[in-house]
Amino acid sequence: MKKLFLFTLFLSAAFTYAQQAGVPASPWNIKALYQTPLMHETGCCAVAGMRSFFYEGITFKAKPTRVFAYYKAPVGTPPEGGWPAVVCVHGGGGTAFPEWVQSWVNRGYAAIAMDLEGHLPIGDFPNREWHEQAGPPRITSFGDIEIADREQWFYHAVADVIRANSLLRSFPEINSEKIGLHGISWGGVITAAVMGLDNRFAFAVPVYGCGFLYESTVSNFERYFKVMTPAQLNAYKTKWDPSLYIPSSTVPSLWYIGSNDGSFSLDIWQRSVSLVKTPPLLCIPVTSEHGHIWNQPEIFAFADMMVKGGKKMMQITNNPIQKHMVTAKIVSETTLSKAVLCYTADAGVWQSRNWIQLPAQFNKNGVSAILPANAQAYYFNITDVNNLRFSSAVTTIEK
Repeated sequence: MKKLFLFTLFLSAAFTYAQQAGVPASPWNIKALYQTPLMHETGCCAVAGMRSFFYEGITFKAKPTRVFAYYKAPVGTPPEGGWPAVVCVHGGGGTAFPEWVQSWVNRGYAAIAMDLEGHLPIGDFPNREWHEQAGPPRITSFGDIEIADREQWFYHAVADVIRANSLLRSFPEINSEKIGLHGISWGGVITAAVMGLDNRFAFAVPVYGCGFLYESTVSNFERYFKVMTPAQLNAYKTKWDPSLYIPSSTVPSLWYIGSNDGSFSLDIWQRSVSLVKTPPLLCIPVTSEHGHIWNQPEIFAFADMMVKGGKKMMQITNNPIQKHMVTAKIVSETTLSKAVLCYTADAGVWQSRNWIQLPAQFNKNGVSAILPANAQAYYFNITDVNNLRFSSAVTTIEK
């Protein structure tokens, strides 16, 4: 009894410390999610050369759930320690994409892609086939906020991704210390949360998705958060937004978004990036392109750097503005070929701003450019001789 009392006292003290330190109490049972889930092989939705199976998710309405997934490892003898691997997290309306798995396999990685919306990869969104042991569906943007935590889609999606990591780590051909996370759009939102909840990952790549969704000016989110009651909004802010968990992450990360992304505005994306303790790599092409696009070369180069001894990617740090001169420090082991200042003179919603690109000059310590007097925000895009492009942080000009 004394030991139980002391343990309870310890847990109480730890919880109090977490509250005082501003660390959120996770709604998830992370210890349980670290356990290896059971697998159930299936001939459903077979793709030549790939394994298709269900792995066990968490309970939904007191019943066990199963998550459909594709998995494949490269052909041949694994390297010493096992293959590096990647968990592929799809976006809204997506599914387990075998092409995404294959794109990583082609580069010497094993990969798993799962369906997080309770579907089989049959048909097209929104008419994909449901399966009987699915978890909850995604209802708009947190449209299920009023029901119990364990019944909500985001709760299950995050749990299912962590369980995918636990499953990969049990495969004998996988190097459990070299598993990365790659999420797109809604999958990027999930990735941004998971990287702060599961520090077993060797790297993380949130594409488009980020935190601070309740401050977004994009209608996909704004219209749903506007109709939440104060209690519902508070529940979201204190449980689900990735900004709660990003500061706890020790996972190296690359963040990717277009300057005019129509689903995630650049302001909340940059706020999310600023929470990352380990300096992240950034990639911000001037584009509005958005979708299940997983072939960006910067992502594969970053993964290689983290788990395959690949070349170190450049680090770019903005310096304070001096008069109208903006500069950035660059640390790079590769030859740099092009530098561009990207700036906008527009105010208002970020997704509608026009971005102008001006040549920037390389100097001894990095890059510099004259910032036009009407600029509202800027960042640098730097390209190396391998045509890999990385960016500095987006800086807003205080007027």
